[in-house]
Amino acid sequence: MTDTAQQPTGGRRLFTRSAPYAPTRYQCYDGARLLAESAASFDPPVTAVIGIANGGTRPAAVIADCLEVPLYNVTARHNRTDEPWQQATGDVSVVLSNDLPDRFDGTVLLVDDIAGSGATFTAVARALGPKLGSSAVPKTLALCRNAGCTEGPDGWIWDVNNWVVFPWEASHDGDTRQLPVPKKVATP
Repeated sequence: MTDTAQQPTGGRRLFTRSAPYAPTRYQCYDGARLLAESAASFDPPVTAVIGIANGGTRPAAVIADCLEVPLYNVTARHNRTDEPWQQATGDVSVVLSNDLPDRFDGTVLLVDDIAGSGATFTAVARALGPKLGSSAVPKTLALCRNAGCTEGPDGWIWDVNNWVVFPWEASHDGDTRQLPVPKKVATP
């Protein structure tokens, strides 16, 4: 495994500090399926999906399954704890697992559950740089994009301005708000 610390980057997350959003498991699945459908037309074609652990592994698995391409995972740590409403530090630690191929070609999808500031996508793309062949095109996809995000993603489902509690995380003690039914992929 390779551990690489990245230089701080990214925007400042925006939070209304009202009840956090809480998409359902079904909404997240439907959102990931929409992201896969949008990626199916990428040129060059998608050859691999890389889920950013922890949050990106579940949507990445859905996307890889829909596209019928290999799934890999990397670990990136941005928040120091799992407490809500943390501001982004831009300091992201990335761990690349030993099971990654020596070289990626074609479109390589980097998938996370949320792009809070964009720093995680930037750090993972930098860490993967030596493994990207000359024809490789990294693209970033997320279920949510915080309004303060300045670096990506290339596609997302929901714009949010508050904390998001995903179904694979510890439940939130208190009120939450639903997100609308996912209908389309947003792009920059």
